[in-house]
Amino acid sequence: MSEKTKKAMKIRSNEVCPNCAETILLTYAKELGLTKKQATSLGTNLGGGMKGGSVCGAVTSALLVLGALGVTDPKIVGEFQRRVKEKHGGMIDCADLLKANFKAGGQKKPHCDAMICEAIELIEEYR
Repeated sequence: MSEKTKKAMKIRSNEVCPNCAETILLTYAKELGLTKKQATSLGTNLGGGMKGGSVCGAVTSALLVLGALGVTDPKIVGEFQRRVKEKHGGMIDCADLLKANFKAGGQKKPHCDAMICEAIELIEEYR
């Protein structure tokens, strides 16, 4: 586990657990020159698939971080999304990912924690 994923899991262990998008943005906040409040505010509406089951907040926030780090090549952005889909049966939407996880007997928080770690590992690979 990388230092960034360890940091993210520490953030997720707080009594008030931030959503997946907030967690990723909080993990990179200092590096991106964001306050904790700014990072949380930027991520709040991305969690839960933009609060509507759409694209996973770990994915959308990771793409925000990559953009802020200067990674904007459409090929890399597309590859990032393809790699997530490949690992999850072609799914990238929060609702689909959570349904598949539930059907497999999984619980929500460990699933989301894993998605956060996966997204951070990809950020670190592409940066």
